[in-house]
Amino acid sequence: MKILKSLFFLALGFALIYYAFKDQNLIELIQRLQNVEIKWVLLSMVFGALAIISRGVRWTYMIRSLGYKSSITNSISAVAIGYVSNIIIPRAGEITRCTTITKIEKTPFNKLFGTIILERIIDLIILILLIGLTFIFQFSKISVFFKDLFTSGQSNNNNLIYIITILISLTFTTYFFRKKIKKLSIYLKIVNALDGLKKGLMSYKYISNKKVFWLHTICIWTMYIMMTYICFFSIEETKHLSIGDGFYMLVIGGLGMIVPTQGGIGSYHLAAKLGLVTLGIAAQPALLFAFTVHTAQTLMTICFGLFSFILILFQNKNE
Repeated sequence: MKILKSLFFLALGFALIYYAFKDQNLIELIQRLQNVEIKWVLLSMVFGALAIISRGVRWTYMIRSLGYKSSITNSISAVAIGYVSNIIIPRAGEITRCTTITKIEKTPFNKLFGTIILERIIDLIILILLIGLTFIFQFSKISVFFKDLFTSGQSNNNNLIYIITILISLTFTTYFFRKKIKKLSIYLKIVNALDGLKKGLMSYKYISNKKVFWLHTICIWTMYIMMTYICFFSIEETKHLSIGDGFYMLVIGGLGMIVPTQGGIGSYHLAAKLGLVTLGIAAQPALLFAFTVHTAQTLMTICFGLFSFILILFQNKNE
């Protein structure tokens, strides 16, 4: 089932890439890659690496607050390895992170996973806040983005009727079969997941240095904004865009990365393309930007992850 899931999301990613690039001249697009200013792309990769480092350092404080030792080097390496795992198998990075530290420093897996849940909750809350701010300050742009994303050949009234019909059907089905549903394994998994979320939130109170925790949280998201914004300067058509537009594209890219494809392949490209089109950028340079940012961050993640994996193997061999 895990293999089938991975293959499904990989196929979904390629389907989204096809949808994003289907009307473009690929030869011309490849030729335009030669005009991309690499220095800005490399700087974007540095910002991406700093975000991983800051996330690893923040995790160290979280682990130590639970009463377990954790070196900064091992925590950063585990985070980097986790990001590489996500490229291979969607959402596998959290498990890989915890497994790595458990094997190296003998820290209980379930307590480590509680800290990961807390991280994900905070990331989700921040993304929701950023989306809310984007709706306030960039309403016209993001409304066009969602319109382009969900527009189909059917009318809005028909779409609304379909949605209402589906919701009513699900409500009645859930009510009449509620006893059988409670016995399903998927229901138990959802209950356990909600219980894990509760424990993850509770683990926040054990963090001793909350100021450092939030400083690193701010640093992580600032690096995310910068690694997107700085790439504007690498392409002629996007050089005029502002830091506010970089903030907007961070949110749009974040929405694209929610789709569980390997490393955001396809989903990020499509979201970034639609987002830049709402900023007045033509489809071809928009796709060029999306391809440049995604490829740069993927290469950085793979290199950082492989280096971290070798470093951990070398340290364990010496010990």
